[in-house]
Amino acid sequence: MRLDHFITALGLPHQQDDRFKKFCFTVGSHSVCCSAANPFIRVDGEIRQLPLNILYQNGRYYIPLMMFLSAVQDVWPFSLEYRPMQKEIYLDRGYRQVVEIEGKKLQNGFLFRIQLNKPVDTDDIYTSESNGWFYIDLYGAQVETKKPIPCTIDYQKILEFIPIQLSDETARLSFRISGAIQERKVMKGDNDAQVVVTLRTVDEVAPNLLADLQREREKWKIDVIIIDPGHGGKDPGAIGRNGLYEKKAVLEIGLELKKQLENRMNVKVLMTRDRDRFVPLKQRTKFANSNGGKLFISLHADANPVRSLRGHTVYFLGPAKTEEARIVAQFENSVIQFEDSQDHYKDFGGAAFILGANAQNAYHKESQDLAALIDQKLAEQCSANGHGVRQSGFYVLYGASMPNILIETAFISNRSDEQNLSDRSFQKKMAKAICEGIVEFKERFEGDI
Repeated sequence: MRLDHFITALGLPHQQDDRFKKFCFTVGSHSVCCSAANPFIRVDGEIRQLPLNILYQNGRYYIPLMMFLSAVQDVWPFSLEYRPMQKEIYLDRGYRQVVEIEGKKLQNGFLFRIQLNKPVDTDDIYTSESNGWFYIDLYGAQVETKKPIPCTIDYQKILEFIPIQLSDETARLSFRISGAIQERKVMKGDNDAQVVVTLRTVDEVAPNLLADLQREREKWKIDVIIIDPGHGGKDPGAIGRNGLYEKKAVLEIGLELKKQLENRMNVKVLMTRDRDRFVPLKQRTKFANSNGGKLFISLHADANPVRSLRGHTVYFLGPAKTEEARIVAQFENSVIQFEDSQDHYKDFGGAAFILGANAQNAYHKESQDLAALIDQKLAEQCSANGHGVRQSGFYVLYGASMPNILIETAFISNRSDEQNLSDRSFQKKMAKAICEGIVEFKERFEGDI
């Protein structure tokens, strides 16, 4: 049988591509594609096989009808039967009927419970909104428009209900709603023939609850930022080929970052060190926590035996995913050799450290988001050949009760990067990029509170 005649008779949208010898059509939410001289059919990305090839002649596609109907029987919202004696295709649309509708208030919005007389798939339901109206379209369904559908709505913000039969295959339930819809979700109800659509809205809140919410919001606002220039004092950090000390370069970037943050934002900016002095790793996060820090930014400069490596990398706390990330953390953690006692770190290796890092999951996602934003800004403004966002086990981030990241600003082991790190204009550019990432993170984070 000619495929185009068959699909046209069913009134289904279709496309024919004679260059690539393909014929595709859609049935509700399903997509079906056939290829000439080929027994395979693609249904929603799934490959199905016919016993015979689909023929192609003079721009026309021919299918073995009975086999084709059997192969795609699950996509039709109606029943199709080929009767060879009569050479007829019998179509029983058997549309679902909307039987009853219930609208009910929820604590943070409301729901519609729609009962049909036949099972329905959530893929056959589409929701939309426009100009104060909320629409639920049900493919393969019919709705009675001449007599009222039993409809119980106990929520005053649903102002009006109008059922419409958009086409032979699609019923639309239209609701005029007072207030903005923030989120909508479609799911199965208590039985296979029931659909539940939930809407999350913005409702008025009691004044005392608003006050409590505002106090909670203020508590989470980013109003204190901790900058942690790595190393210092008796710990020089990595040393460049021209003699630049990591501790000096990151301190200058940190001081510039503090200045820019204070100029751009109404926040308190504190530094774990603002001069050339040694600060034990455990004291850095302790300082951040005791001063009510909301972000912790640790600044470093990378080093690698491969002198050609250059650019920045941004890390957040977690088990290292690559050997390179593990080595970077190992070097940065080696600063504990300058501390009077290393007992504090004896359990920081292996599984114990991973468990400790995972315990910070309250800030894990935020740390990743902050790292991604700052990486993006650095790539745009300072080093397009950066190494992206990674995670590893840095002792200096362990225990910070806030989103926390470590920035390897550049490779001090690379001559060009070392020159940049000692250049005042580059330091300002890097501080500006980090500052812009923090500003954008603050706007997004506080907008989600």
